[in-house]
Amino acid sequence: MSRAWPSARRIATDVAARIIGRARQGSIAKGDPLHFEPCIEHHGPRLGFHHMYTRASVRQTDDWLGSAVYVDEAQKGHPIDACHLALSQFHAFLATGDERARDGFLARVRGLFAAGHDQTLDGVDCFVMPHFDQVEDYRPHSKPHLNAMVQGWVAALFMRAHQLAGDERYVDAARRAAGPFLVPVERGGVLGHLPHGLPFYEKYPFPGETRHVLNGFMSSLFSLHDLARAAGDERARGLFETGMALLADERTLRAFDNGYSTLYDLGGGRRTTPAGVFYTWVHARQLAGLSRITGSAALWQVAERWRDYVFKKRYRARSRVDTLRFRAVRIPRYVQRTLRRGE
Repeated sequence: MSRAWPSARRIATDVAARIIGRARQGSIAKGDPLHFEPCIEHHGPRLGFHHMYTRASVRQTDDWLGSAVYVDEAQKGHPIDACHLALSQFHAFLATGDERARDGFLARVRGLFAAGHDQTLDGVDCFVMPHFDQVEDYRPHSKPHLNAMVQGWVAALFMRAHQLAGDERYVDAARRAAGPFLVPVERGGVLGHLPHGLPFYEKYPFPGETRHVLNGFMSSLFSLHDLARAAGDERARGLFETGMALLADERTLRAFDNGYSTLYDLGGGRRTTPAGVFYTWVHARQLAGLSRITGSAALWQVAERWRDYVFKKRYRARSRVDTLRFRAVRIPRYVQRTLRRGE
C-alpha cells in the first residue's frame, strides 16, 4: 500500500501536468499562426523576438514551465526547458526593459554554457548540449544524446547573450554548436536523411530508430538563420540553405501532410505520429516564418493550407480522432513507465 500510494500520486500529478499543458497549447493555438507582430525582424543582424513566440505566449510558457505541476519534469533538467525559459526572459526584457528579466536571461544562458562541453565528432569541433533522459516511446537508446533543435536554440541564445553582454566566448560556442549538423547520426551528430535522400536535422538522432520530427527540424532552421545573420557565419548559412532546399522539394511537405492535418514525425515504413491540432498550428507558423525569411510564396501557400487544418471543423474532427486513438493505445505503456519511475 505504501508503494502504491506514491505511484498513484505520481500518475495523478503527471496527468494533471498533461491536462494543464494541453490547455496551454489550446490557448496558444487559438491565434492565427500566420500573424507575425511588427517587432519580429527577420533579416537584421540584431537578434530580437523569435518567430515562434507571440507576446501572449511568452508569459504562458514561463508560467507553465515554472508551475507546481511541472516540478517533476523540471527536476529532470531538460535543456529544452532551460532554453524556453531563457528565451521567455529575453522577450520579457525586450517588451518591458526590465533589468531583472535581462539578468535572469543571462543567468540561464550561463547555466546552459556550463552544462555543455566541447567535443570532437567525426573530426568536427563542436559545442554539445547533452541530454541524459530516455525519450518517451523510443526503445532504449544511447545516453547522453544530442538534439538538433536544442543545438540550434543554444546557438541562437548564445548570440543574443553576446549582443547583450559582449562575451566573446558565446560567439565561439554558438558557432561550434552548429557543428553536429555536419555530422551523420551514425557518428554522433544530428544529420540524417529523409527517404528521398535529402538531409534532415534530427531532433532524436538515434541510429536505427531515427524518426524525422518536423517541428524540431524547422526550429533548428530558425536558429541557424539567427547564427548566420548575427555572427556572419557562412557555415550556418550553408546549413540553413540546405534545410530550405529540403522544404522546397515538394516531396518533403507532401510526406508530412495527410490531407487534414500534419504529421509530427515520419518513422520507418508507414509508421507516423499524428501532430494533432496544436502541432499542426506550430508547423503552419514555422513554415510561414520561414516563408517570410526567404520570400517563398510556395511555402506560404502550404502554411495557409495547414492553417485551414487547424481552424476548419471537418479537419479538426478527423485530427482529434487520430490523436485520441494514438494516445489510447499507449495508455498501458505509459502507466507501466510511470510506475517504474517510482521503483
